[in-house]
Amino acid sequence: MKNAITFLVFLAYATLIFFMPNNIWLASFAVVNLILMIIIKVNFKKAIINLTKYLPFILFTFIFNILLDNYINAIWMAAKLLLVCNATYIYSRTISVAQLAKTVRTICKPLEVFKINTEEIEVLVSIALSMIPVLKKEYREVKEACKAKNINFNIKNMKIILSKILLSTIKRINEIDESLVEKGYEY
Repeated sequence: MKNAITFLVFLAYATLIFFMPNNIWLASFAVVNLILMIIIKVNFKKAIINLTKYLPFILFTFIFNILLDNYINAIWMAAKLLLVCNATYIYSRTISVAQLAKTVRTICKPLEVFKINTEEIEVLVSIALSMIPVLKKEYREVKEACKAKNINFNIKNMKIILSKILLSTIKRINEIDESLVEKGYEY
């Protein structure tokens, strides 16, 4: 139950960042993020490296906001995205995939009234979150294979690249399916 409350507080916190006005409130959220990083003992260097991974997305959003609105609002939106990405990183340092899956199951308990199996939701969340590192690894391997074969890694060759990643992912999913069936999990 503690994890469920923490998760709901995290969701409320991340959502609140986007609904707050562009003023001192954002600075206070930044201070809260820093305090949380100190309390949870998050490595600042790793947190900054993690934020740099999201910079292309944040820059894209920034440019998009400049085109549709103005540069001041674009700056505020970029700042909000940085804060939310940092808060997500902090939260991810406090919980494992299994704990997060159980948390989602706990939050979905009321759905059992409608005869929805929350255990299946837990398994689905766990598998989905566990697949993210696998997909990253597959992406890196395909990228390296393309370099080795002198294939340019660009939009033009994306069909070849995505088909290889998709085939590899389907193989992994079949392995997981077979493993679940062997362990007696029926869905």
